Amino acid sequence: MTLDEYERHLLGHLCWWCHHATHRSSARQRQCPGCRAKWSYHRRKTEWELLRAFAFSTTAHHAARVVRCSYPTAHAAYTRFRLTLQAMTDEEKRPLLGALELDESYFGGKRKGKRGRGAAGKVAVFGILERAGRVYTVAVPNCQKETLMAKIEAATVKGSVFYTDEFASYQDLKRHGKHVPIDHQETFGIGAAHINGIEGFWSFAKRLYRHVHGVEPGNFPLYLAEYEFRYNHRGEHLMTLLYDRLIRDAVPTRNQP
Repeated sequence: MTLDEYERHLLGHLCWWCHHATHRSSARQRQCPGCRAKWSYHRRKTEWELLRAFAFSTTAHHAARVVRCSYPTAHAAYTRFRLTLQAMTDEEKRPLLGALELDESYFGGKRKGKRGRGAAGKVAVFGILERAGRVYTVAVPNCQKETLMAKIEAATVKGSVFYTDEFASYQDLKRHGKHVPIDHQETFGIGAAHINGIEGFWSFAKRLYRHVHGVEPGNFPLYLAEYEFRYNHRGEHLMTLLYDRLIRDAVPTRNQP
């Protein structure tokens, strides 16, 4: 079923199950003249418009106002979309290899007080970017050497080239491949010795994160998976990707007459 065919089903021109042509109607619930199945036009239309809003990074609060549904309805739909993107992100994960950029960042918390490493109330995130490839991210309890090395060994191929800053937790990387530490004050952005790619991802993710106005630490991995998926598929039509998994593969509940 294409996007155009879905909209025809949505508007009630075709039955969801037998694809029989139906009569035009202004009723909120439609019934097929062929198989007599029923479905909610209003619910399907709301779902479609919320999916479109999510694809364009609209907040759930704003989407609820535009679509004219309650905020709990929009929030539940957005959570379902993010859960599906998290599953798709997990399915796509593979060991990274080649020239890799490694860095850690911090999300959330209050701006007052200490910022960066060791700041209170923030979620630590570790990221690996495969140049000309994909980005891998994971929320970590801390950025100690043991924690980061375990993530690196699990997510990368031994023998790769690792570009990092001079953070002490990366000192043992030479056991896993070639380690190129970067002194930002001396070699930042010179030749291949840089980590501009992963820092660009942090900027991308934090720009999206600012729209949600704070997330509980326990829910943050769900949002992080969304940002990773959006970045890895930034050159593709996100609405089509979302449709393929979230709408076409969903089986509507049939109400028997």
